[in-house]
Amino acid sequence: PPFIVTLGTLNIAFAITHIYSNEATIAKLPPEMTFFGDTFSLGGTLISYGSVLMLLVFAVTWFVLKYTAGGRHAYAVGNNAEAARLSGIRVQRLLLVVYTLAGVTYGIAALLLVGRTGVGDPNAGQTTNLDSITAVVLGGTSLFGGRGGVLGTLVGALIVGVIRNGLLLMGLVPIAQVLITGILVILAVSVDQLSRRVQR
Repeated sequence: PPFIVTLGTLNIAFAITHIYSNEATIAKLPPEMTFFGDTFSLGGTLISYGSVLMLLVFAVTWFVLKYTAGGRHAYAVGNNAEAARLSGIRVQRLLLVVYTLAGVTYGIAALLLVGRTGVGDPNAGQTTNLDSITAVVLGGTSLFGGRGGVLGTLVGALIVGVIRNGLLLMGLVPIAQVLITGILVILAVSVDQLSRRVQR
């Protein structure tokens, strides 16, 4: 299944990162690597270039999913790949495009993380996969396919951020935060599965 292959590839990428960096944090990065962590002033408010890029990616993705044939085909394949194929959609080609675009957004996210931290850390982002899944599911996207959108995912990401900050202010250790995030994922997926059964 694609989900398992993705997790396997994630572990391979982490291993390569550790080998290539010799498990050392790179503190001195060139300015172009940390550019997205820089800020500019707009009406007296400091805004990072990374935030602008994130909103731009969000807007483009929202438009593509809502107003293009490719976006509608992606929903159709997610809902029922075989039915989509029978209706004339080139499923394998579409999946290749979707996974490629997803890989591009992962690269952008990595640049944003480097810009925010200012260092190249091989251990960075090891819990972001769980946070990402939590944000997507809390935002109303079904892991079973065919339902969801970037607006809900944005709301889900804000919810995860608020929860993370709240747990941090409560003084909980990082592993406890991961535990609670995992519980949220299980609850959200359970609710999603229950709602699909009710609809049937």
